[in-house]
This record gives sequence, C-alpha cells and structure tokens, in this order.
Amino acid sequence: MKILYKKILNLELWHDYYIGQPNPPTLPATDYEISDMLALVPTANCQQVLQNLRWVFRPQPRGGNIFAYVKEVNPGDVNTDFQTQITVDRPYRLTFWLVVRDRYFANYTNLPLSPPPQQIYYFSNLSNNQGHALFLTQPLPVYAANTPYQLGQLVTYDDNTLEALRNHTSVNAIPDTSSWDFFPRSQYVSQGDSLPHQVLFRTYSIVGVNAGDRFSFTLVDANEQETFALEVTAPDNHTPGEAIATNLNFSEQIPGRYRLYLDGSQVDEFVIFDPMAASNVFGLVEIVLNPNLVPPAFSVLQFQNGDTLIQPKTYVIHFKNRATHWRYRYERPHGFTEDDLPDFELKDDKTYFSKRPRGLLRQPERLLTDGDDNLLPAPGVMLIKPETQIDPETQSGAIAIFSDIHL
Repeated sequence: MKILYKKILNLELWHDYYIGQPNPPTLPATDYEISDMLALVPTANCQQVLQNLRWVFRPQPRGGNIFAYVKEVNPGDVNTDFQTQITVDRPYRLTFWLVVRDRYFANYTNLPLSPPPQQIYYFSNLSNNQGHALFLTQPLPVYAANTPYQLGQLVTYDDNTLEALRNHTSVNAIPDTSSWDFFPRSQYVSQGDSLPHQVLFRTYSIVGVNAGDRFSFTLVDANEQETFALEVTAPDNHTPGEAIATNLNFSEQIPGRYRLYLDGSQVDEFVIFDPMAASNVFGLVEIVLNPNLVPPAFSVLQFQNGDTLIQPKTYVIHFKNRATHWRYRYERPHGFTEDDLPDFELKDDKTYFSKRPRGLLRQPERLLTDGDDNLLPAPGVMLIKPETQIDPETQSGAIAIFSDIHL
C-alpha cells in the first residue's frame, strides 16, 4: 500500500523588517528565512492530535507546514479531492506556541516596547480576516475622523495601511500625511490581538451572596465545547451579602482561548497558558478543525458523505516593522546648520535626527545624507530609545522613539 501525504496547511510568518512593504504585500520567492527570530512549536496536546490523525508538522524557514495522511486517488483525475485516511469525526484544535528567539525582536517590531503584563498574543483561523491573504490576526480598525490615535497605531484607509507617527487626535476625514505613514494595504499584528493570560489556578470572587445560594461556572473553548463545569453552594453559615471566593482549577485544560461563564453569562475571556510549558512564548496560534465554525475561505477540511476532504490553505501572521527617528551623534561638532539639514531636526552641535520616523529594515531601501551629501549609515536594531520630546504642533510633551547611530 502506498503511503501518501499531502500538504494541508501552510503557516507563514511575514515581517516587514525583512521584506519591506511590496505592493501587493507578498513574500519574496526565495531567500526569506525567519526561523532564527520567530518559530512555531506544536504544544504537547497538538503533537498528540497530529499523531492520532496521522498528520505531520514540519518547521520551515518561513513558518511551518502540516501534511495529512490521505487516500490515493486516480492520478488521471485532476478533479478528485484528496480524502484523509482517518476521518476527522469530531472538532479538534491544533495549537502552536509562537516563540521569539531574538532578544531585539521588540526593537524592530511595531508593538509596545513594554507590553501589558499578563497578556499574550493570540491568533486563530476564526478571525475571518481575509484580504490578499488569509490572516490569523484580527482586522485593523478603519481610520475615522475625530478619533484619538497613539504612536505606532495601525489603521486601514482605502487601499492603504496607515501608521500613526505620533500621538494625536485626527480631525480631518482624510488622513493628514504629516501624522501618518502610508504603505500598501495589509493586515498586521496589533494590540487588538492580545488577550489576558490565565494561569491554571484562579480565585473568582462572587459578590452579594447569601447562605444557600448556588452558582454554576462553565468554560467554553474555541470549538464552542464546554470543557469545565463547577457548581458552588454558599454554606449555611455564610454572612448575608458578603462575597464568596471560589477556587477554579484549569489544570486539565489544554492551551487555547476560553470564555468563562457564571450562571450562563460570560464574565471573562482569556488564553489559558502554563508558563512552565514553554519559554520565550510571544503568542499562541490556534487552528480550529471545525467546518461548522470556521469561515469557508479558512476551512482546511470539508465533510462529504462521511469522508473528510482536504482543502489546502495558507495562513499568514504579518508583523509591521517599527518606525523610529534616526538620530546621528558625533564625537566632535558636525559643523552643520539647520539650512544644511532640511530633513533633520538639529538638536545641538553634535546631534541631529530625522524629522519624520523611518521604518527599520534589514536592507534599507534608501540611505540619508548629511549636510555635505555624504551617505549616512542606517541604524541597527540594538539602540532603540523612547524619549519624551516637545511636539512642534501641540507644544506639549510626547513620546518619540529614536534609533541612535554614533559617528
């Protein structure tokens, strides 16, 4: 019997620090490798599910692939769909740690330099974020007038993605190019992709409890399956109206996104994650194998007459490179005036920096020049400094991020 495996899923990690912003946004055909910086690692549960289905995960330089064990078809029939050897007869979840291997990752990635504590990034094929690719991230917000925006925030506008170059409140219906950087439209990882990180044990306080009151806790996973239930009854000697603390044990739950319900009402949503399970975890990728829930464009499986047909897909997680002011520092006075450096802000006789933030790239598309038209070096990714500067428009203090280059 011939053993035949077919690729069912391709997980790609894009980062503009490496690929820039091509139009349309795509990966280069060759020579792109990100595994030294970011890697996908199957969780222990995922490894067990893959083994049960006789599927195989293979890490790749740009992400990872999953191959399914399929039935052989007539090679002359190009319209025949491949069927899995083992029918996927119940909803599964495939979960992967997204692991950061580069200590400077935050420096060149457009995300908070100091992320909120107890948060983890979460990516899922339930996102329904479809454009020029199938994105596992949440859709970016659409630009709107009279809306406050933070430095580095990403929005979409017409056929573009925009990055806020400073903290400001938009006024015009059309984005002001002085406050926004425009580049070809794509979907990116943003703060909207982060969720609270829930450890395995939790104490939940119920307020206004009287003796004999009964409460029901349930936990529902991304497959809308109830995976945890607990009934709680207040003791007879409970003081009327006081809160009661309930210990919740999630140690039997596999990594993933969950919704917590109290008496049928949702009270929380989080990603259950044991920090001891993996190190340097940036995020969790959760692939739901349930055609009843997954949008058709994202579904890798289709049920037909009791068989499971594969529909190979490519999922994308896209990171935006960080934009910084390129700041040049001299050991001796540089001798330039403001007229010599029209594109720079002259800080003092030994320091000047680009007025407009510029995206960090491994291979910069264009270098800047000094007052004598000499090419200036591009910054590396190690010297990134957020500092408070006076915003020339508002005349108030605002955070700006600098990349230092010592000459």
